[in-house]
Amino acid sequence: MAKESTAKRRAEKTRVLEERRRKEARQRMFQTVGGGIAVVVLVVLFLISIWPEPAVGDTTADSWDLPELDGEGRVALADFEGDPTVVAFFASWCEVCEGEIPQLLALSKQLEGEVNFVGINSQDNSQGLGDAEKWGIAGEWPLATDIGNGNGSGLSTGEFSMRGMPLNLIYDAQGNLVHIQRGGMSPEATLAFLTELTEFEA
Repeated sequence: MAKESTAKRRAEKTRVLEERRRKEARQRMFQTVGGGIAVVVLVVLFLISIWPEPAVGDTTADSWDLPELDGEGRVALADFEGDPTVVAFFASWCEVCEGEIPQLLALSKQLEGEVNFVGINSQDNSQGLGDAEKWGIAGEWPLATDIGNGNGSGLSTGEFSMRGMPLNLIYDAQGNLVHIQRGGMSPEATLAFLTELTEFEA
């Protein structure tokens, strides 16, 4: 009986030690994973903090010239000098664009003859024209395709430091960039920026 009792105690002691080792191993793993996540978060925050902001107000009317999305011509910012211009970048995968572009289309019809609206398909490997037709801007707005269209589209990612969609720009009548909107932009917000331009009265 004494031998059996000793064996049980040893087995229990071994079990307790194994459980303690497993618990300590789990704690070390959680600490390692948590530390790794913290490092990743810090790196992301650092990259966001140093990501260059484009200068506002120094973009001239001839600063971009892009191929048409729905033809063989060109679409250039200089073509719209004389009236304020709203440029809406869009992509087929952009869920926000689904609601935003039709709303901007309605605003463009309201302001027809006073404000130019241009659509630029960007950061998109698929056919942006299909979305433009679905949203109703094909045939209503001049449509362009971004420089080197694909995941590395040069105008949105290079000139305007934008990863993702949507991206909206507002130019004054002289072709000067007065507002950059990274993310969704309501018709009300767009109209508010336009009314601040001296050349435009809502």
